[in-house]
Amino acid sequence: MGFHVSNIGKYHRWLKKVRQEYRDDCLVAKDLAKINRRLKFAMLFRQKERVGAISDEKHRWILDYVAIHCPETLKRYREMGEFENITEPNPEIKVWSMWWQGEEQADKLFRMCIDSARRHTHQPVITLDKDNYRQYFEIPEHILRKHGEGKIALQHVCDLMVVSILAAEGGLFTGATVWWSQDATEELLRAPFWTCRAVSQSHYHMSRSRWVGYIMAGRKEFPLFSFARDCLHEYWQNCDKAVDYLMLDYIFELAYRSIPCVRAAIDALPEQNNMLRNELINHLSDPYDPEQFKRYTEGETFLYKLSWKFGNKAEKTLDGKATNYGHMLEECSEEFVQ
Repeated sequence: MGFHVSNIGKYHRWLKKVRQEYRDDCLVAKDLAKINRRLKFAMLFRQKERVGAISDEKHRWILDYVAIHCPETLKRYREMGEFENITEPNPEIKVWSMWWQGEEQADKLFRMCIDSARRHTHQPVITLDKDNYRQYFEIPEHILRKHGEGKIALQHVCDLMVVSILAAEGGLFTGATVWWSQDATEELLRAPFWTCRAVSQSHYHMSRSRWVGYIMAGRKEFPLFSFARDCLHEYWQNCDKAVDYLMLDYIFELAYRSIPCVRAAIDALPEQNNMLRNELINHLSDPYDPEQFKRYTEGETFLYKLSWKFGNKAEKTLDGKATNYGHMLEECSEEFVQ
């Protein structure tokens, strides 16, 4: 945002939000709350070097916190030795997505995205929900209870479901708001491990874009998935509040540092793929132009992260012409119900 006297109204709203977030962070630890507050002020005043340094401090603190609360999982995986059957192609092609309330209750954007996944993977794509997940894996009772009590947000339950299905069945998970513009190769659908990747030099996010949680594939034997699942089971046994909204990134980082084959598999991925994946969300309501739209359907990017929270999703322009989003809806299969 940057501080300027003309932004005084925005600044007061921002400060109110920071105060509330500080109180929320204090429920985990005052030390973390202080780090996050310093980070937000450094970002406000655009102090790039301080943002990097404080981000690193935050990452170290959270990694230590998660490790302290998941000691049994870390110990067990560090002592496991070599993992077998993790570098060969996946013997089965399975594609998964998720909508907690059920696909029939999902909004139009999700149904458009899942339709695109079915068309471009040429697979049924199983949508996990609160009723059918038990066919594939179990969520511990203490997690369901804490979710019901409001201690565990739905986002963190969904994070657990992603790594649980990959650990139990393997295959490819495509998030609820991932839109496919081109066909997937069989190599991708059978990948022993794969995710979108664009290594960033920014220190702000723990992942530095080395992986994303909303699109990930692999064999069920690949230990990243079971490690993350087991960490989340143990963490929520010991804690009542997420240490960070992107807590799963910190668990992946612990796996990267603790399990050599996970580090090797992540490092072996090309440093860049699907580089424009965050671009389309800002152009959904642009007037549809066939030549310009080819940028999204004929380039090296074939996966686009959308959102039901952000981005203007008008289907027509003010003069009644189709937008990019409107065109994307028109491309859906006959089975798609608006």
